Amino acid sequence: MNIVLSLDYEVWFGRNGALPQRTLVEPTAALRALARRHGVRLVFFVDVLWLLRLREEARRHPLLMAEHDRVARQLDELAADGHELQLHLHPHWLDSHWDGDDWALDLRRYRLHDFADTEIAEMVNAGAHALRAHAGVVPVSAFRAGGWCLQPFDRLRGPLRSADICIDSTVYAGGVEQGEGRRYDFRAAPALGRWRFDDDPLRPRADGAFLELPIASQTLPPWFFWQLAFTKVLGLGAHRVQGPGSALAMGRADLLRRLLRPSTSVASSDGLKASRLADALESQRRRGLQDFVVIGHPKALTLHGLRMLDHFITAHRGDHFFGMNDYLDDLAGSDTTPVAA
Repeated sequence: MNIVLSLDYEVWFGRNGALPQRTLVEPTAALRALARRHGVRLVFFVDVLWLLRLREEARRHPLLMAEHDRVARQLDELAADGHELQLHLHPHWLDSHWDGDDWALDLRRYRLHDFADTEIAEMVNAGAHALRAHAGVVPVSAFRAGGWCLQPFDRLRGPLRSADICIDSTVYAGGVEQGEGRRYDFRAAPALGRWRFDDDPLRPRADGAFLELPIASQTLPPWFFWQLAFTKVLGLGAHRVQGPGSALAMGRADLLRRLLRPSTSVASSDGLKASRLADALESQRRRGLQDFVVIGHPKALTLHGLRMLDHFITAHRGDHFFGMNDYLDDLAGSDTTPVAA
């Protein structure tokens, strides 16, 4: 099995959630130490628009410069260790600002598709350029859409190609959300481990310019979300995240669906979901798929999640731990077929 341990390097919503020391830098340092101990590579999808906004606001509020420099230094260190820095875009940062005490977040334009084509191109190009300044010789070749909002892809195709981004890792089979601010539908995703595509990531195409390396999905029973809510309310030590802040609120219909019937989710190293990594991998293996992409978030790291990730890596030493760039050869030819394993 080819295992990709990917992490969305981003901050929380909510009060003080975007201050990076506790919510991002410290948990990432713990993950970096774990990776070094096991000798595995991690893939960090960096919310680079936040980083650029942080640097811009630091010109008006100098106290933010130390926060920016701390994050920039960590990105340099991750790249020096051989970890990958890949492109992740949350465009609401363009409309948000520092009010002198905290971030005033404006989420009315949460999806890339809420912006004009020229603005999308500017965001992609600026983000890729900024990341490459930290990544050094390690290619920046992959993209993950903020909030999984990848569709319709045709508006992103040109900007990504212009920025030499040729791999996407946003899709997870069966995933769907139709909230007011966040919308995607991956229920038509093919039952493949990876595939080439061109203008629609759900339609394999042998000569496509892009490779989809989907996040592994799993079915979660309703009791899992009741258990998750229970641990959050109690604030149990091993299940407590390090910093303040909160996730983007889930729509009422989506929340009720998860609490009342089985739902599809990603294979994740976050919190309680980390306990299910081994089961999710075996499910992938039973389907004959040879790629297993895990998603996680340093901001959501708990002591329990770190322990479970440690156990998972130890138990799968015989497998291959890959980065996104290990798949670039899949795009080297123009006549290859979609990969089914």
